Amino acid sequence: MDTARKMALRESEKTPARGFGAGPASLLLSTDPQQLISIGRLVTSLFAVVAIFLDPTKPTYLRSETRGILAFYVLFSLVLALLPLRQRIDGRVHLLTHGVDLVVLCGLALMTDELNSPFFAFLPFVLLVTTMRWGLQGAIVGAIAVEAVLLLVGWPDLEDGESELNVLITRSAYFLVAAIMLGYFGASRDVSRHRLERLAAWPLSLVSADMKAALETLMEHAAKVLGKPQLVVLWQEQDSPSGTIAVWCQGELQLVEIADHTLWVSLDEAGFLHRPAGAIVSKHRLAGLLEGLAHVPGLQLRLARGAKHAYSAHFSGICSYGELFVLNPTCYQEEGPSLTAIIAARIASELERLALLRDISRSARFEERTRLARDLHDSVLQDLTAASLRLKLTMAHAPEELKPDLGVVSGLMLDQQQRIRHYVEHVQAPSVPNECSLLPTLRDCAATLRRRWNCDITITIEPPQLKLRQALALEISQLLSEATANAVRHGEATHLELVAKLQQTSLELRITDNGKGMVPKAQHASMAPASLTARVADLRGELTITGVAAGLTILISLPV
Repeated sequence: MDTARKMALRESEKTPARGFGAGPASLLLSTDPQQLISIGRLVTSLFAVVAIFLDPTKPTYLRSETRGILAFYVLFSLVLALLPLRQRIDGRVHLLTHGVDLVVLCGLALMTDELNSPFFAFLPFVLLVTTMRWGLQGAIVGAIAVEAVLLLVGWPDLEDGESELNVLITRSAYFLVAAIMLGYFGASRDVSRHRLERLAAWPLSLVSADMKAALETLMEHAAKVLGKPQLVVLWQEQDSPSGTIAVWCQGELQLVEIADHTLWVSLDEAGFLHRPAGAIVSKHRLAGLLEGLAHVPGLQLRLARGAKHAYSAHFSGICSYGELFVLNPTCYQEEGPSLTAIIAARIASELERLALLRDISRSARFEERTRLARDLHDSVLQDLTAASLRLKLTMAHAPEELKPDLGVVSGLMLDQQQRIRHYVEHVQAPSVPNECSLLPTLRDCAATLRRRWNCDITITIEPPQLKLRQALALEISQLLSEATANAVRHGEATHLELVAKLQQTSLELRITDNGKGMVPKAQHASMAPASLTARVADLRGELTITGVAAGLTILISLPV
């Protein structure tokens, strides 16, 4: 795992940063919008000065007034460029500055040939700036103001006997179309900003160590922001042949662990787990994904096969890597890849958090087991040894009729000593995980339990040569020991049967006894034994009571 993490870190360092890099786009977007507007106004006024200097406007008797207004506008623009207003870009105080723009441009147009004035070319500046500041509302207000200026300038031109109605109509249409298009971009910017703000407000309840609960909360939030789409996440842990598939569809999360290595190899070969961040999924690739997921055991797909829009984003971290698919989101096509990449990055960080919690939990459990082993060795084991020696001395002087019973007690104490010593040695000097045959391990455990509880125990393993990890085999022995103790103490059982069958991805254990069964204390009380339930939960398994009368039947499913 350490090697995989180092490789992942090196790959992340090699990957170039995407988005705003060095270049004209970065330089332009890093500019203060207030400064950009002020510079635009100053450039506009300076070009107007150059234009009337090279080609004086008409009528000639108003040239001095025109130059005076234009000089004032240049001075006004220069002051705003050098001493900008320290207000928000969407502050209402800017309405005054744009009011000055409209008044100056209206006056220049009235003094220079009215509807044919060259200064009409500067009116779109006002429309652009109001859209920049206030989005759709700015575009509407700007369009009304520009149309008002156009009518104000054109009205006397229509009454002087030389009507230029065609100019008024075409320019009005031009400004209206420009306002509609700019309003669209302003509205889309506002919607995108609002969607990003909602997406960034991830729920604060993501503190659970339960993977399904954490992913369910996260994917539900993402689905609400994107208009309740369908989400599919495929990921594998580094250096692990198995993987996990999560599907969010119709408000429900399906989480399936897949141990079939061939499925992940086929997905890898098809390029599903190694894609650039933020990509549009083609219909052919989406059909291939849905076809592949349809054959996954335990996954009940209700995904729309006729998806209109689908996006994917690859994610990779120190502990895991995978890919996110978003089907049919209600967002603009140009922002779909970016939003998908953001969600994928959030899912990756959540998987990293869960992996870190798992590592911390394992470390804490190991430290606690080590402390417990040391305490058992220094106290209980020593006390049992001393008690065993005293018992042997007592047996030497005891009557013959008591020696068999004392021998049974001595054997039980010896068994406990051996179990504690084995536990201490296993914890303090853990060996490399290896496999052992399950049948001999359970038979040895059953022989000890027969002597301890005077209960007949039958063991059946399918297949008989089944091998498991040594740690898991020992845990199954503990389950059998606990089930036997419960059956004898609470159910007065004299016979117990354990049947273990290996399934595709799990080991099914059926434990049946001939005791009195179990009756719940309350109507809604759980019938499952607490100790067995806790041990099975630690093994990430499931426990079910399938029979409570004429004996007890417990079904346990453990992932292997």
